[in-house]
Amino acid sequence: KFDATVSLVLDCINQHYPDKNIPMHSRFRHFDEKSITNLMQKWNSKFVCKKEQVRRMADLITVSVLLDAGAGPEWKYISPQHNATYTRSEGLAYASFDMFTAGLFSSDPLSLPCRVNSVGLLQNLTLQKLQVAFQVSATNPMIGLQGRYKLLKRLGSALEFEKNHEYFGCELYRPGNLLDYLLKHCDDDLNVSIRMLWKAVIVGLESIWPKQMSGIRRGDVWVHNKLKKSGIPGSDMVPFHKLQQWLTYSLVEAFEYYGINFLHMSDMTCLAEYRNGGLLVDTGVLSLRSKYDQNKYYDVGSELVVEWRAMTVVLIDKLAERLRELLHMDEEQLSLAKVLEGGTWRAGRELAFKLRPNGAPPINLRSDGTVF
Repeated sequence: KFDATVSLVLDCINQHYPDKNIPMHSRFRHFDEKSITNLMQKWNSKFVCKKEQVRRMADLITVSVLLDAGAGPEWKYISPQHNATYTRSEGLAYASFDMFTAGLFSSDPLSLPCRVNSVGLLQNLTLQKLQVAFQVSATNPMIGLQGRYKLLKRLGSALEFEKNHEYFGCELYRPGNLLDYLLKHCDDDLNVSIRMLWKAVIVGLESIWPKQMSGIRRGDVWVHNKLKKSGIPGSDMVPFHKLQQWLTYSLVEAFEYYGINFLHMSDMTCLAEYRNGGLLVDTGVLSLRSKYDQNKYYDVGSELVVEWRAMTVVLIDKLAERLRELLHMDEEQLSLAKVLEGGTWRAGRELAFKLRPNGAPPINLRSDGTVF
């Protein structure tokens, strides 16, 4: 079944990217390319320098990714700009783009709308504004609206923390200042390790994740009882960091536009989410050991979901290796980010819609919209 899944993903790549010129898996894929181009042309006409344009893109990407946890199969977004209806990740992307350009996250929405800064998040943003912007109503319900709102509020606080000034600036606290942080660590050829960006994302955003029942902020790190070793604290913990990695992949694309070249990209893993994982379940590579209730919803911290996601990380790596062999490409030519985009995420999504009318994952998840 694994070989058949490799063939399915290969067919998907050949269909969508016959020239094998695959873009990296990034939040930018969910935006309308013309909208991004038009926005940058508008900035150019106002003599916004390239560095500030990249900062703004990093601002947009950060809030868009953090708002990108599953919204549920019933929610939809009608884009006023395109007069079209979008759902799931694309709907969240279009909605976040419109919020960004409208100044919902800026402390100066009239003069400088295209900016995300701490004052804008803490003082300008309200739950009602977010609800209206997402078009949420009784007939258009969204999973985890309040969770997303609280996450953005905690982001505003994290940007201001003194210990995070290294990453987000010392005066105007914003995600876009990550560009300046990275440039300080680049060599003369603008090379920098992905580990520097990862440090900023993991350390700088540590406080935005909700607390567990224990009172500890673990973010997207869960436990599995079978891994526990007596006398070794944390031996049962399994880290996934799905949103953090999704954010990192997406920020890489924004900063590459400035000319930065990231080293050690192989440190990254696949995103342990329901499209990559769903592909493996829907193709039969992974199956549950016992019969389960298809109508039951499972918490993201349940051991069933932890196992599913952990196996996804391992198996997508192996699938990527097989694809490189078949296509006679090395890791630089066919990076994991390209495999995901080309790829496992796309094939997983297409298969889900073939098997289930609403494209839901094969295992129902209970989510608060903050980590997965």
